[in-house]
Amino acid sequence: MKQLLPVGLLILLLNSCSVFKPNHFYEEASDDADKPNIAGFEALSVYSDQLSSENWYTQEPLALKVKGESEQVYSGTQAISIEWNKQAATVNWLGMGFGWLNWSGKNFESILDKAALSFRVKSKKGTLNGLPWAIGFEDFSGTQAWSGVTPNFVKEGNIRDDAWSEVVIPLSSFPFEARGVEVSSIKQMIVQFESSGKVWIDEVRLVPFNAKGRSMHELMASPAPQIDGMLSLNEWAGQPIELPKGRVYLNWDKQNLYAALVAEDETPGMNQQTGRDIWNGDALEIAFSSLSGMNPKRSFLFPEDCHIGIGMGEAALIYNWSKEAAVDGAMVKKTPSAKGYTCEIAIPWASLGILPLNVNTPYDFELALDMSDASGKRDVQYRWNSNDKEGFHQNPSLWGTIIQRNNHHE
Repeated sequence: MKQLLPVGLLILLLNSCSVFKPNHFYEEASDDADKPNIAGFEALSVYSDQLSSENWYTQEPLALKVKGESEQVYSGTQAISIEWNKQAATVNWLGMGFGWLNWSGKNFESILDKAALSFRVKSKKGTLNGLPWAIGFEDFSGTQAWSGVTPNFVKEGNIRDDAWSEVVIPLSSFPFEARGVEVSSIKQMIVQFESSGKVWIDEVRLVPFNAKGRSMHELMASPAPQIDGMLSLNEWAGQPIELPKGRVYLNWDKQNLYAALVAEDETPGMNQQTGRDIWNGDALEIAFSSLSGMNPKRSFLFPEDCHIGIGMGEAALIYNWSKEAAVDGAMVKKTPSAKGYTCEIAIPWASLGILPLNVNTPYDFELALDMSDASGKRDVQYRWNSNDKEGFHQNPSLWGTIIQRNNHHE
């Protein structure tokens, strides 16, 4: 277990939960009109106005500076200023902790599927796509469950220096059961810092969160599109799947699986990877089951599951992770646009080694858009159904459902 170094005597003690100021949102969601709670759980405020003896951080003054400041606050009197630089640290681990409710045990059992960790964050300079942090919850035995702070968890899509953003991480995103964490006795929340940055954070708390069910996408069977990198009128029937930085049209017939991507990208076509590494740049990933009626709660891939990626670099590379092989015989055409690029794709079923999908039949399905930064390496991934939880490439229980409805075309 990592050594937890307590903070020395810091300014004022954190206000106890008994004097936490309720706001209208939580009064509406509360089971008890007199005290904010989620399914009876009342220890909602992890940090509100002041650092205290319930907080600690790694003692590395050149690598980590943590203090309460009134210069920028989302609400109340103080926010936490955090400036970190992992490269400047003389220790292997850099982080801080929140042992709220006077370090007493917090029972998460009733809220694992009803709550999320929320905090407000503001960059001190520039725009950030997520945070290079890992956040974990630890029980009194030292066992921990961790989650990253990816752009999918940022409500506004990114973290800016001119406004506060909200990060919302569902408790279901933390692998408590898999890691053996005793959820009936949570000791503290821990933040691990990587890379470097400067931000303010405020209002760290647990909030009501209703995990969504499986997304369903319906499309209409239609004639094969012309693969020319341009979306012609009425060429793609039905509505696309909308992602934060793009939209994806899908269809299939007896010969091919078809996809069209319209991407908003300031650095388009950045992918020099090959083989199974094509995810690490601009790419489109498609995962689906070729057999209907599979157990939707299965947490591992079956032979009937297929996961492919289409690299959006100069070379049109397609890789099938399910078979660990490149996909040959596909047609890929990409054209630039004012805001990014448009790409049309036709992949023969035969090249995937599976039979064509049927009409009027539901299939497990997931979609991910990988986007690089100026370095050409993946900076962010936007997912369709599992936008709030990573790991779809190994866990089909995170997928949604797709169905192609039949019309007069065959």
